[in-house]
Amino acid sequence: MTSNYKKIGDYIQLVDERNKELKVTTLLGLSITKEFIPSVANTIGTNMKNYKIIRKNQFACSTMQVRRDKKMPIALLQEFDEAIISQAYPVFEVMKENELLPEYLMMWFTRSEFDRHACFLAVGGVRGSLEWEDFLEMPIPIPSIKKQQEIVNEYNTVVNRIKLNEQLNQKLEETAQALYKHWFVDFEFPVDSERHPELVSGSHPIGYKSSGGKMVYNEELDKEIPEGWEVESLSSICQIKGGKRMPSGENLISIKNNHPYIKVADLGTSKYATLNDNFEYVPKEVQSKISRYIVSTGDLIISIVGTIGIIKVIHKSLNNANLTENCVKITNLESISSGYLYHYLNSKEGKEEIKMRNVGAVQAKLPIYNIESFDILCPESKLFEKYKKYMTPIDSSIEKSQIENIQLNRLKVLLLSKMTKVEIEKEIVS
Repeated sequence: MTSNYKKIGDYIQLVDERNKELKVTTLLGLSITKEFIPSVANTIGTNMKNYKIIRKNQFACSTMQVRRDKKMPIALLQEFDEAIISQAYPVFEVMKENELLPEYLMMWFTRSEFDRHACFLAVGGVRGSLEWEDFLEMPIPIPSIKKQQEIVNEYNTVVNRIKLNEQLNQKLEETAQALYKHWFVDFEFPVDSERHPELVSGSHPIGYKSSGGKMVYNEELDKEIPEGWEVESLSSICQIKGGKRMPSGENLISIKNNHPYIKVADLGTSKYATLNDNFEYVPKEVQSKISRYIVSTGDLIISIVGTIGIIKVIHKSLNNANLTENCVKITNLESISSGYLYHYLNSKEGKEEIKMRNVGAVQAKLPIYNIESFDILCPESKLFEKYKKYMTPIDSSIEKSQIENIQLNRLKVLLLSKMTKVEIEKEIVS
């Protein structure tokens, strides 16, 4: 350890406050992404008095299975004043916040280099746990409080912008889904005097069903749909093809080339499956063996194993990327657009249909033949054109925010990497 680094143990202390009076009820868990999450533990019959209380600006961590997960779960509580957490997690705090800011320390824990060092120190076979004493010995550069605050402020500016973009995209997705439901579930799409003169009493468009638009019973869907609309099996209006696993004995690589490999874990939470720095790649000499299992811009993909029913639209950055065997692609759509199908599969009705079509008692799977037989409601083409006019600006905003977040995440990593360079400045506390 260089003279400019200090031991983490010189700045933190364990805290063990139990919920003896059951005054704290907010139960949190700890994720491998270094965040607190709502606990999903079954606490029926559990004595909550034994749970630990964690307060704002205190940390909780897990030193177990660090080597197996290649990460040390550790998080700083900031969103709550107090909460309770499993007694299995060590809770600790910074002793002197005028010497070390908790947020600065959390930034250090976020670095990939910290996790690699923790893995190196872990003991106990494949799972590998980190001894508490070894954790205390791990080094950290400690610049002045002023410098720490500058670093934290710069980092938080980027993090907050990423969160803002994610919130914006969530609102846009909700708006788009609400529009889909209004038009294609409630059948209140706007009618006009040109196409439905008998339904229009004034100059303003009104909803089809509420204005008395004719509905007809459809046997396949077992409900009434607007007159003139069709119901087709999904296989009749598109092609559905599976992905492919890597050939036996071959592995993905981290060195970038023209053959990114789409895994379920890479799909993210927004609408588009987009190339980012977490992707791995198929070696050039291997790609020819699985070259038929690629996707194109605008294809829809759906996860069929594990977390079933994740729906994404392929972004142009992943055009010709290879697709995992745990997803299928829906391509060459006719009569409907990928955007329309995306919102149907993400609607309440679509999710229920996906759930009903899963098979397998031990490990559930959504087989291709059950995707092919989806009954898809196909409205009139002119209505799709109008729908597209509403959806295009929404989709453009979502795509723009996703791309911006990729750039911001790169900047976040850069800022974390700069923490070690502080040592060469004259800001280090001697």
